[in-house]
Order: sequence, then structure tokens, then C-alpha cells
Amino acid sequence: MWLLMKGFALRFVLGRTIGGLLATLLLVLVPVAAVLKIVGLPLLIVLGVIGAPVILLLAVVGLPLLLVLGIGSVLLFCLGILLALGTLAIKIVLPIVLVVWLVRWIFGKRRKRGSQDVGTPDASDFSAS
Repeated sequence: MWLLMKGFALRFVLGRTIGGLLATLLLVLVPVAAVLKIVGLPLLIVLGVIGAPVILLLAVVGLPLLLVLGIGSVLLFCLGILLALGTLAIKIVLPIVLVVWLVRWIFGKRRKRGSQDVGTPDASDFSAS
């Protein structure tokens, strides 16, 4: 049922409307923005590069200039928050994951080495006969 609801929502968003064209454009531009941010470009330059096609698309459709600037600025604001939070999450999560991986790797070697050296007695050795 959930898959069916997702399909209907996707058809609604990606229909032959300006919303569908805008959604497709953002679907393509968000990964480009992430790559540009990872490369090291400042956030305002990334937003300018990504925002230009969105604002041009809205202007070509024939929307009033104030509406185009308003919608474009809201979309760029949301994209800026998304990029900033994503970068912050990578800076926090990546060191934690690397430390956990290193600790598991070190203790995993010790555990394997310790089980090979020392034999544990079986319960049959202590049984009373």
C-alpha cells in the first residue's frame, strides 16, 4: 500500500506541470550542489550556481518578477539549510564511524588471537564418572 501511495505522489509531483519540471530540475541540481560543496566552494557560490537555472526557469514560464524572486529565494534558502546540515552531519558522523571501526578492528584481532591461544575445557572433562 505504501508503495502505491508513493507512486501516486510521484506521478502528482512529476506530472506535466511547472512543479514537475521544477522537481526534476531540483532532483538533478541537489547532487550537483553536494559535489560542489564537497569540492570546497563557498556556500553562496554553490547557491548561486544552483539557483540560476531555477530562477531562469521560473522567469521563462512568465511568472511575475516578484513571485520568481520570492520562490527562488525560498528554494535557495531550503537548499542552503540542507547543504549546511549535510556538511555538519558528515563532519560529526564520519569521525565517530571511523573511531568505532578502528576499535572494532583492533579488538577483533585480539579476540581472534586470544581464542586460538587458550583452549577452553569442555564440560565432559569435569563430569563425575
